Amino acid sequence: MSILLFLACTGGSPAPSATAPVAQAATPGSATDQSQVVATWKGGELTYGELNTEIKSQLDALERDYLQGRYELEAGAAQQMATEAVMQLEATARGIDLETLLKQEVEAKVKPPTEAEIAEFYPVVKRQLRNAPLDQVKDQVAGALMQRQQADLIQKLLAEVTAKYTLETHLPFPDLPRADVSVDDDPSLGPATARVTIIEFGEYQCPYCGKAYETVKQVLKDYPDDVRLVYRDFPLDFHQRAVPAAVAANCAGDQGKYWEYHDLLMGNQRALELEDLNGHANTVGIDMEKFSACLEDPGDHVQEVLNDLEAGKKAGVTGTPAFFINGIFLNGAVPYSQFKDIIERELKG
Repeated sequence: MSILLFLACTGGSPAPSATAPVAQAATPGSATDQSQVVATWKGGELTYGELNTEIKSQLDALERDYLQGRYELEAGAAQQMATEAVMQLEATARGIDLETLLKQEVEAKVKPPTEAEIAEFYPVVKRQLRNAPLDQVKDQVAGALMQRQQADLIQKLLAEVTAKYTLETHLPFPDLPRADVSVDDDPSLGPATARVTIIEFGEYQCPYCGKAYETVKQVLKDYPDDVRLVYRDFPLDFHQRAVPAAVAANCAGDQGKYWEYHDLLMGNQRALELEDLNGHANTVGIDMEKFSACLEDPGDHVQEVLNDLEAGKKAGVTGTPAFFINGIFLNGAVPYSQFKDIIERELKG
């Protein structure tokens, strides 16, 4: 059995490689002269450069998606082919073929689950089995458990073999388009001299922003000297309390309590009515008379929120949260690993 087929059958995947070094890669693009005229009318014309300027954010998004998709495809294929090669080396070193190696190290070590293990695992797959009684689907549950065993064993074998042969992949990571997004005068955490600046566009009524903020806090904890976070408001039009919450945060910022208030809002996204906003202000210990006056007459705070919104749209933001790491776009509540990968590349660059 080939390793590719075996992985497909068990649902496994090759062990992760060491982080690939950073390198520049060629990017797709048009060779069209920026001054070329692409449209004319009586009394005027449109150049290719003007066209590209108008739709730059959309073009950057297309290029970014293409480059990332291509990299992921190539990286996966490189890892898979290299894994096959070292597995074949290991089989040869043992004087057997690859199929025999897999049988010895995986198939032969899979044990039928006990009745107790089946009963314990049944609730996990009950819905997938359309809530059928255990006595009717016991064989399917046992099969699923054995497949899990196979997946764990193949992962263990792959980890051992790739470590033995020091398998690493070195596919150059593409040079992704970078958006020119200003930090403006928005609140920030981390040193202004940090080598990596993360600009977040978010809002307080979006649950994904709350989830993402936990990840961002971990990033700041792990890179205290190298990462700066700038928060810019991007209230979604279907969240009616997003603008009032953003204004309230800025009012708290007038008293030096922006981030304390920001954290409370992110942790209480269903409590954004006026009474709640006042309660949060009281919790962080700010002058309530000044805070109430700011909410009633927010001055430039509303316009500041709207300016952030427009800046985000211009940069290609369509939803929240959205992050720009030294201009490199990350969309949504992505896992910590994606932040880390980009930050590490930026710090090595």
